[in-house]
Amino acid sequence: ASVAKQTGGPPSAIQALAHRVAPSFADQLVFENLPAPGGRDVFELEQAGDRVVIRGNNTIAQGVGLNWFMKYYCHTSVSWYAADPIELPATMPPVPGKIRRECAVDTRFFLNYCTFGYTMPWWQWRDWERLIDWMALNGITMPLAITGQEAVWQKVWMDFGLSDDEVRGYFTGPAHLPWHRMGNIDHWDGPLPQSYIDHQRELQKRILARERELGMT
Repeated sequence: ASVAKQTGGPPSAIQALAHRVAPSFADQLVFENLPAPGGRDVFELEQAGDRVVIRGNNTIAQGVGLNWFMKYYCHTSVSWYAADPIELPATMPPVPGKIRRECAVDTRFFLNYCTFGYTMPWWQWRDWERLIDWMALNGITMPLAITGQEAVWQKVWMDFGLSDDEVRGYFTGPAHLPWHRMGNIDHWDGPLPQSYIDHQRELQKRILARERELGMT
């Protein structure tokens, strides 16, 4: 197996994830690539001296292996809320024997439109970064990604001749955007501020870059 751990240069996506969620153990974790049987995602855990080897056929599979190690050996959980601490034991626990798990399905979808109104309208990058880490740890391969789409609609409609007031007045306020996107409502608590449209556009660029870096589509 080829070792994903790098020397000299920037860390791999899975190493960077490990340093975010398990900083005290990250340097004792070795990530290796593993062939996928029949195309299904798979991970393995195995002790190697004072290190734990986590093998997977891709970054998401390795992330699930990392989560398995944290859940069943470190006895901790990673919340999707950035404010919730990740509590790790003082010393890294060993992995007795060898653990191997294969995924039952090829595609794992997550999120729905309403969540972006009930939960996420005011989220900043810190919040999204933790949620994306949580998704990688839990095997999500296809998250819904609709943040910032008003910037696209605004550009298209203004190119067709609508005014800025007409477009932003058609948009709802931030917390109601999911229902506007589904065609259920317009203007409510609008017009949508340009600062919000611009911020969400830039935020979405970071969201998509991280999700793609981890292997999500």
